[in-house]
Amino acid sequence: MTFDDGIVAIYERINTAGKGEMPKPALRLKSRHYFAYETLGYGRYYQAKKIDDELENVIDIERDRMISNKDIVITEDDGIQYQISMVQHPVDEDGLHFTRITLSHLNEKFELET
Repeated sequence: MTFDDGIVAIYERINTAGKGEMPKPALRLKSRHYFAYETLGYGRYYQAKKIDDELENVIDIERDRMISNKDIVITEDDGIQYQISMVQHPVDEDGLHFTRITLSHLNEKFELET
């Protein structure tokens, strides 16, 4: 398995507002990974459509169990932000452990923590 389609950054959502202020969401970097695109199957795509989830991509990275479906993924080549819909930790046919991440459309754009 090769991860040669680019680099993604995984971010967690944080609140950068001061005490007593309106919440101000931002993103804090958790990790960076090389990734490979996977096929987004028709079944998964249309099941998500039924619940108004707009899936866009599936990517594979080296195993990282710290990633959750509350995190945000940003592709470094184009800067697009995606919500993580699902995280799986399968094993490939060669016995290599990896993480498969299903990405969905994100309607809002978050600022990065400075």
